Amino acid sequence: MSIHSGALMAAQAANCAAERGRYHDMRLRLFEGMRNSEWRDGSIQALDLFTQYGIDMGFNETEFAQCIASNRYLDQVRLDMQQAEQLGIRSTPSFVINGRLLLGAQPFSEFKRIIDYNLSPP
Repeated sequence: MSIHSGALMAAQAANCAAERGRYHDMRLRLFEGMRNSEWRDGSIQALDLFTQYGIDMGFNETEFAQCIASNRYLDQVRLDMQQAEQLGIRSTPSFVINGRLLLGAQPFSEFKRIIDYNLSPP
């Protein structure tokens, strides 16, 4: 599986934010920063930027930066990547619903169809 060089650090920043109950807030901020070309790599500048995102969310600067820099969640992120690869996930967004892989952005009706099928199979 091929990912851009900043993705591992970004995933760890999201996990560090999850420790503080703010995973989804950080996930949204990371995607916003990516869209705005604020970051692309796993450089020290990205670490500083991700730390700033955490500070903006009210986290202690030193603790949050240390959480990311320590690679505390690196093994978990790599395991998640291996599992995604085994499931055939190669891009985002991708969804697994009761073992069925759904690739790409899909309308609500497609999710509803799959969920309804799983709730009341023929």
